[in-house]
Amino acid sequence: MYTLITLLLIIGIVSLAVRNRRLHTHVKQLAHEFDETSVILESLNDGLIECDRDMVIVRMNHPAEKLIGVEAASVVNRRLNDNVAQTPGEKVLSQVLHPPKDAATNRTQSFNYDMYTDGDEPKKLRVYTIPKTDPSSKTLLGYIKIVRDVSIETLIETHKNDLVSIVSHQLLTPLTGIKWILKSVLDGDAGAVTPKQNEMLRKGIGANEQMVGLVADILDVSKVEQAKFAYKFEPVDIGAFVTKLVTDNQEKAGVKQIHIEQSIQTSGKLITLDKERAGIAISNVIGNAIDYSPAGSSITVSARATDTGVAIDVKDRGIGVPPGEQDKLFVKFYRAENAKRVRTTGTGLGLYLAKHIINAHGGSVTYTSKEGEGATFTINLPHTPRDKEGKPQAAFV
Repeated sequence: MYTLITLLLIIGIVSLAVRNRRLHTHVKQLAHEFDETSVILESLNDGLIECDRDMVIVRMNHPAEKLIGVEAASVVNRRLNDNVAQTPGEKVLSQVLHPPKDAATNRTQSFNYDMYTDGDEPKKLRVYTIPKTDPSSKTLLGYIKIVRDVSIETLIETHKNDLVSIVSHQLLTPLTGIKWILKSVLDGDAGAVTPKQNEMLRKGIGANEQMVGLVADILDVSKVEQAKFAYKFEPVDIGAFVTKLVTDNQEKAGVKQIHIEQSIQTSGKLITLDKERAGIAISNVIGNAIDYSPAGSSITVSARATDTGVAIDVKDRGIGVPPGEQDKLFVKFYRAENAKRVRTTGTGLGLYLAKHIINAHGGSVTYTSKEGEGATFTINLPHTPRDKEGKPQAAFV
């Protein structure tokens, strides 16, 4: 019997030793993986902060220490907020951990926002927040904060926009002067004009107007990107407004013998908008339809009331947008390959500007298209311009 007990004890000891060895191996493997992860995190140029769902800091890499100005050892396992933060670095870290209310969408979606630091070397930091969730239960476990110093990029972008603005202004003045000189010669102010001269002058005026339009678009884009595109909102009869914009584009359509059909069902309906800016946006969409429709075809511009405001549809029977390029249509300077073949002189700024302007009104620009069969663009405008939170915009922005 004692022999049996002894045997069982030996088996138990051996089994325990095997389990301990496996556990030791597993722990070593986890430690090795943790070391590898730590090396990767420390090698990043961007700061990285990991915290749990209660915003208690779990880990912070060295780049984050340098960007924020606080040592990881002094804040790990702490929950910081504005009331607890004491040092300048802790106050910056508190801003990183607790974003502005308008930046956070909800607790389970990624988002980013910009913030600024004070001190001898002020920085502009861009903070990306990525929620960590349990793969099976989708329970929120915490957050990963990636902190990037975008001070230099912002400075370069500012200088670039300033340069573009200055150069564009300097170009616009002589171009406008050339246009009026050519028109004066065409009108016979410098003497009789032969048919051949008339043809050449008209071509010169057309090329000049393209350059004026390009410079104007670049200036508008520069203002949009610097948030200097001022808006003045006022009640406008949307039916009469759209009808006038169609009339303004009739001459351009007539060059290609394109007929613009109208279906305005909003006569007398008032929509609050910026007439100049909204006019640019809607005209850009109409002009785009004219540019990429075949000669002799027709486009349809319609306006209809919706529950929230008005929808303006611009339908053409032109080249359409290839399926693989539809998600890039509103990207600055982007032009689809088939558009380049049809018209070599486009800038790729018209739809980009239109989307920005309509978004600033709290509206949207959407479209449906099939390559070779045309496209329909829909501009939705609310009764009253709305900001990102859905609140009415002020009269001046």
